[in-house]
Amino acid sequence: MSGDQLFKKYVSKIFDAWTVARLCREQCPAGRLTDQKLDSLIECMPDIVRRVKDECLLEELIEDYFDDELNTICEDESIQQVAKLLFHGMSLLKANNLTELQEKLESLPTGCDMSKCQQQVVCQASESEEEQSESSYASLEEEDVEME
Repeated sequence: MSGDQLFKKYVSKIFDAWTVARLCREQCPAGRLTDQKLDSLIECMPDIVRRVKDECLLEELIEDYFDDELNTICEDESIQQVAKLLFHGMSLLKANNLTELQEKLESLPTGCDMSKCQQQVVCQASESEEEQSESSYASLEEEDVEME
């Protein structure tokens, strides 16, 4: 297997295991084209990493793509971790250290079964619900309560 093919596998495995990318595929925040946009990013990523000279710039590119194209904002440190893995893999490829790149590929985790993850529901009351709740509370305060 050539170094370029090995690096493409490395990139694919990183994105396949990355929870943010997997959630994008599952929830389709960019609509029907979510999978296509994500696949396009993965396909172009080897060329992008090869051309980018700075890991921080790679982070920004990934972050901007997820925000602009996939309507996804990543609030954890995973973009930095992904950029670091990609950048390190490219440095191994450029140094023609394919054995270590293969070892890194094999050591990457696979994505967990997300159906077994605990669901977190975030409830946010709408403004009208909050106002209604406040007015109900205010009317209770205004009523006289007789105590025996």
